[in-house]
This record gives sequence, C-alpha cells and structure tokens, in this order.
Amino acid sequence: MSTATIPRWRGFNIVDLFSTSVRWKEFFPMDDGVIAEEDFVMIKELGFNFVRIPMSYLFFGKGPFGRIPDPERLTLLDRVIEFGQKYDIHVMPGFHRAPGYCVTAGSQFDFPERGSLFTEDEDLRDFVTWWRTLAERYAHVPSEALSFNLVNEPFNIDDATFERTFLPVIEAIEAVSPHRLIQVEGSFVLDGSSITLRPAPKSIATRHNVVNSVHLYHPMTLTHYECPWAEGMVSEDLEPPSWPYQPSVREGVERTLTGDDAKRWDKEALRELLAPYLDLATAGYRVHVGEMGAYSKVAHDVYIAYAKDVVSLLDEYGLGYAMWNFRGPFGVMDTGRTDATSEDFHGHQLDRALADVLRGSD
Repeated sequence: MSTATIPRWRGFNIVDLFSTSVRWKEFFPMDDGVIAEEDFVMIKELGFNFVRIPMSYLFFGKGPFGRIPDPERLTLLDRVIEFGQKYDIHVMPGFHRAPGYCVTAGSQFDFPERGSLFTEDEDLRDFVTWWRTLAERYAHVPSEALSFNLVNEPFNIDDATFERTFLPVIEAIEAVSPHRLIQVEGSFVLDGSSITLRPAPKSIATRHNVVNSVHLYHPMTLTHYECPWAEGMVSEDLEPPSWPYQPSVREGVERTLTGDDAKRWDKEALRELLAPYLDLATAGYRVHVGEMGAYSKVAHDVYIAYAKDVVSLLDEYGLGYAMWNFRGPFGVMDTGRTDATSEDFHGHQLDRALADVLRGSD
C-alpha cells in the first residue's frame, strides 16, 4: 500500500460493539457485541468496501473497571476481521469508549466514564496498553485489510494535549506494526452554537502511516433533527430543515439565531467547513470521513438532496466515507422511515435511493 494514498473506502459503521448500554437498543439493532456476517454480505452486494467498528473497551475488558484486555473476549473482534478478509471489505476498529473518555458519556442513553484520558497518566497508560494489545494480536493481518481508529470524536483538544495523548499510542502501534494505517480524528471545537473542525497537529497529521479522519454532521440542526440523543445540542425551536438550508425559528418563537444556526448551508458552505481537511488532501496527505449521515426524522427528499451534495463534494477530492450507521435510523437498511420507498433485501428493508447516492462515482 502506498504511503501517499489509500483506497477510496466507502461504507458504513456497524455499531453492535460501540456501547454496552442497553438503552441504545431502542434505536439500533444491536446484538450484544455479536456482529452479523449477513451485514458484510449485504454491504459487499451493495457495492461498498469499508466497515468501521466503533467499540467500547468494556466488551473486551476484565479486572478492576474492565481495564485489562481479555484475550478470550477479543474473539468478538477476531470474527469481524475475518469477515472483512472473507468479503474483501476493509475493517477499521476504533474505540468509541476508551479508558477515560467517551463522547456519549453524558447522554441519557449511556453512562459516565471513569477518569480522564486527556489529563490522567493512568488512563493514558491503559489506552496505550489496549492499542499495543490489538497491534500485537493483529500484526499478521495485512494493512490492506485492517486499519486502526484511535478514539472517537475528541472535543476541544488543543495541540499539546493531542500530542501528549496520541503520539505514545501511535508509537506503540508502530513498534509492532510499522505499516499499519492509523486513522486519527481531529478535534471538534465548540464555540457557542458554532462547531469548527480542526485536524490533528502537523506532527501527527503528516506522519507516513496516519489517515486524517473527520466526522461530518453539519449542519447539526439538519443531521440531528429530532434526534433523541442530541437534546440540548440542537435547537428544538427551528422550522424543519430543507436543503439548501437557512435555519429559521418556528412561528411564534422570539429568538436571534447565531453561529451555525444563522448560516446558510449548501455545498459551498460544507466545502468551507471541511477546508482544513480538503487542504490536507490536496497537499497529498490521507483523509477519510469516518462518520456522516442524518437521522431518519429528516424528510427523505431533504436527506437525498443533502447526501448528493456531500458525496459530490467528497468525490471531487477522491475521499472515502462511512455512514453512521448501516442498519438503523442513520443508515440505508431498516431505517423505520415512513416517507420513503423501500425494497426487500435479504429480508431487510433497503433505502435503495440513498444507497445509490452513497456509492458516488468511481
């Protein structure tokens, strides 16, 4: 695999391992960490080549607070990597819940995480141990089949903290698998009602084995419209979104819109938002969109129009991407929608129109 390019990975997140909280089963068809081979069959048949596996370390841990990797429990991940090789689908596991950090820890559908990955040395040591363990366990797997994604959605992390946290992990993986590709997500920077996407510092972003990963959920008032776990993050007093989208308050509401809520959103606004990553791609560094999509309460015709612009923009730069998720309300299968035509596909309900858009151009 070239050090300058990656394949155009396009596919989905499969979420059975992302949380041990049973509350998420209210929205996603999770099977207690057992990922179905059928998902790989369907993803391959639909013409996609990538699966991201967000994980909670608690599925695989033992000892106090589940911090010690248990080789026997890692068989849950073994079988997923084997499915990837069987169906020629690249697999990228990554920690959604890491020792000391989980972006959904404050959600009513999840639970707090002990410690702080970004400030506590003990949590960082545990984090390094987990990634060293995975690097050793899968050292035999070709880089074409497997890459690693360090941690999901770090928020408001400055460059010094970023380097303190992620350089030791990258070096631990490199010591075992020098050619393993490592997807490193930049930071979401929150400023009132505005979110800025900031890549990893140059010392990390330009490394020979790093893929710069970004999640695209903009504008959130569209992508998370009426999404239950986005309460408090997304305004509930706005009119239903359209595309292109100029947010406006509902009739009878008195409020001045600011930040992202005051901005007109279209393809060029997305280009401006993603500019730091698009600049990296233009300069020859690897970039991938690890998550994107919109909740199923967004009108289907709006979602299709939005998805067409997103995919068209990423096509311009040859960038791959993964939907959150495959089966469920952000995906293309069993979405629960009532405003879209679906077709029977391996006993599931497929949103063929959205799947066709997501394949993009070759």
